[in-house]
Amino acid sequence: MKVTYRGLALGLGLAVMTAAYAANPAATSKPASSAKAAKTATHKAKAAPVKARLLTGRTPPLVATNPKTPALVTSTCSACHGLTGISPLGEFPNLAGQGEPYLVKQIEDFRNHTRADPLAQSIMWGMAAIIPRNKIREIALYFASQKGAPGQPANPKLVAAGRKLYMGGVISAHLPACMACHGATGRGLLPWFPRLAGQHQAYVIAQLQAFKDKTRTNDPHAIMRTVAGKLSTAQMTALAAYVHTL
Repeated sequence: MKVTYRGLALGLGLAVMTAAYAANPAATSKPASSAKAAKTATHKAKAAPVKARLLTGRTPPLVATNPKTPALVTSTCSACHGLTGISPLGEFPNLAGQGEPYLVKQIEDFRNHTRADPLAQSIMWGMAAIIPRNKIREIALYFASQKGAPGQPANPKLVAAGRKLYMGGVISAHLPACMACHGATGRGLLPWFPRLAGQHQAYVIAQLQAFKDKTRTNDPHAIMRTVAGKLSTAQMTALAAYVHTL
């Protein structure tokens, strides 16, 4: 358990660092009233990515507001995930508004079979294999630029129980609050902790169970395997209901 908690601490430490970056993103400068102001704004814009690299190990992507829909999204991805990344089917995840680095990692993990939960093996191993490597980031950037799925109503009792777990965890069981890594609003702490807000309940439950069963093992430092291993089926169901409403 000592090693497990150390891994959990490392993961939560990364969450704190990514939160620090999220609080100071590269800002769009206001029109400069003088040459000096313009020079200062340019310097700040250049400095922000450097700071981000120190905190996260990579430069954050510049996501276009209205990128062209990649051909593979139209022909293939949209069948399960929707044209804008909002899936019409509960067993498939919403990808809209998800972090680009997170999406790239998942696709690469599908390709090399390091993400091996049941849904990955049955569908995504084959799907990811047909994505050319030079198109992976293009697809990820497209879905990252889309507006995330809106919250939907869910069972009020489950939502209340899920909110308590999400916001406060269970101290006596050494179960951390989900918001530590996924943010108070479920939008995720980019670049590595994914968006949960508006996610389908069936998909969330399936992934938590996969982490608990250790059929999905591509979580850094085994953070999610550690957390999910402490959750009961009832708690998973409550958490899934709550994030679905965000």
